[in-house]
Amino acid sequence: MMLMNRYTPGQLDQRQSAVLAAVSQGVTVDFTAVEESAGGAAVTQLHRALVAPAFARAAVAAERDGYDAVVTWGTLDLGVEEARHAVRIPVLGPGRVGANTAAMLVDRFAVLCYGANQVVMFRKMLDGWGVGHRVTSLRHIDMRPMEMPEQRDEVRRRFVAQAREAADEGAELILPLGFSMVPVTLSAADLAETIGLPVVDPLATVMHLAEALAASGYSNSRAAYPYVALE
Repeated sequence: MMLMNRYTPGQLDQRQSAVLAAVSQGVTVDFTAVEESAGGAAVTQLHRALVAPAFARAAVAAERDGYDAVVTWGTLDLGVEEARHAVRIPVLGPGRVGANTAAMLVDRFAVLCYGANQVVMFRKMLDGWGVGHRVTSLRHIDMRPMEMPEQRDEVRRRFVAQAREAADEGAELILPLGFSMVPVTLSAADLAETIGLPVVDPLATVMHLAEALAASGYSNSRAAYPYVALE
């Protein structure tokens, strides 16, 4: 189950298509919109705390309906930590998965996000994910996510410029934290060829990891996430 933010029909279709393109043949993905989601507006710990219970309840419903894993849309990982207390099935956030994949591949990497208002939030999150000390710089392209699909060339220009500056500062890989950049608007493979460094696609990475964890029968650690009954 993919827990989605609120979008207009056209925006939703773009994002659901990106999800379906990222999974293996034979894997079924369904979508639930979390109406309480603040989406890209969840840029402080207060916003994140306010929407987390809704994501946890959606994860409980997904487990009850027989899904093998839950993934939250976007790299904000809204409600992931909280939902793990309430269900046994894996609950994965693309942000943490992408960041730890980057840290597994290289020693030092740069992060690109949408705007300056996300920089403080992601700095705290990267520290919480245990990889903050591996980040050479946390940069942004100064563009709102809903504007990106219609301004692809400008998004690409800004992304490449920031990534090249990061490379000059010693980054060995680029991690985009924002699905509206990668993969909805830009291809990680195309960017990597242009920049000359690997570029992680957090969506493809998290979907394949969800498949693997579900197939392997993993459940959440009750030592790390003591069970809490929401219903």
